[in-house]
Amino acid sequence: MDEATGFSAEEHRIFTKVSRRLLWFLLLLFMVNFVDRTNVGFAALTMNKDIGISSTTFALSLTCFAVAYFICEIPSNLILERVGARFWLARIAVTWGIASTACALIVGAKSLITLRVLVGIAEAGFAPGSVLYLTYWFPQFYRARAHTRYMVAQPIALAIGASLSGVLIGLNGLLGIAGWRWLFILEGLPSVVMGIWAFFYLTDKPTDAKWLTDGEKATLIACLKRDNEERDRRAAQGKLRSVTREILTRDFQAICFAYGCLIGATSALGSWMPQILHSTLAPGTPFWVIGLLTAVPPICTLATMPFWTRHADRSKERFWHCVAPMLVGACGWAIGALATDPSIRLAGLVLANVCCVAAWPVFFTLPSMVLPPKAHAAGIAYLNVIGIAGTAVTPLIMGIMKDWTGTFTASMLSIAAVMVVGAAAMFIVPRRLVAGDPVPAAIPASAASGD
Repeated sequence: MDEATGFSAEEHRIFTKVSRRLLWFLLLLFMVNFVDRTNVGFAALTMNKDIGISSTTFALSLTCFAVAYFICEIPSNLILERVGARFWLARIAVTWGIASTACALIVGAKSLITLRVLVGIAEAGFAPGSVLYLTYWFPQFYRARAHTRYMVAQPIALAIGASLSGVLIGLNGLLGIAGWRWLFILEGLPSVVMGIWAFFYLTDKPTDAKWLTDGEKATLIACLKRDNEERDRRAAQGKLRSVTREILTRDFQAICFAYGCLIGATSALGSWMPQILHSTLAPGTPFWVIGLLTAVPPICTLATMPFWTRHADRSKERFWHCVAPMLVGACGWAIGALATDPSIRLAGLVLANVCCVAAWPVFFTLPSMVLPPKAHAAGIAYLNVIGIAGTAVTPLIMGIMKDWTGTFTASMLSIAAVMVVGAAAMFIVPRRLVAGDPVPAAIPASAASGD
């Protein structure tokens, strides 16, 4: 028995087996998801001029994407719980891939907004659905590192996507097609392939896993049952509430607001960084160079994100593992805003990106800590909905301030302020709610199964 975690060696072995089966595939799905979500920021380097739109209009398309995602998010997560993750995650990947590829047909502001709305509708539910899916396979103690092992797809995707996008824009004129149109075509189609693969590869729940032995299934199911019973016990100490009332408590709303500020800042960086760097570098800098520089922050994130979430799990501390990165990340935004030297500006953006992404998977463990199991599906979806709401606000801040001032300085300082406000909201939440209580001692799988 591991005294630090409360899990047996056999349970740890099964967690490892499940991780090796599922997490690499979720990582690939998340990678193509982020490439399709953020490639519009790189396309904007030439697309905006080609179709004659301003920074504000481009920002409006990002906001409309977020609003469409926002509206469809919770219904999508509830459908996933009803029809199963295998079918629904596959459906999401296929439809967002088709919609993203169709963005190559954009001809003006109306078609840009319409197609980005379709991408938002198609993609809605993927991120919270993946998080909910992990609750079917891992106990609370293991979830931050499980989230990290597939959420590292975000920095990987940004690094690969940025480098690739810089090259694809260089295909401008090939077969008479603009480079940014090639970008949407060649980065959208892989999602369709991954979606079809997901339908045949994923397993809905442990009871359906043919790749686990009967004994492993019984042990895993007993472990998850024990973990849920502990959450029920903690919830029963207070007044029983409906799912809606659980979600609408002041403390959970504060967590969601802070998460919205974090994700809004992360999205702003992913969508606008190519243009920020383009405005800083010397005129005529090749797009592939901008692509390589855009890849630097996510590459640096890969070195710190696993360490941060592993430390959050081992220390059983969540509050400062969420708040500290937000405050340091705000400093990164401020440094990037005020610096005139390209290398210092890039260093500030690296700091902001590392901190934003490091806190992200830790935030996703909070719903299953402060909400009873019956509210997990809706709670995780609601958390992500508020995150998407953040991504609806920050693009407009960036675009409007850029058109108003002619530079990105005021825009970036505004995002720094958003992160400080989000961190402040976390101080409303009682520390005991986000403390990782030890999981009860393991019970034999045979007892749990009634043998």
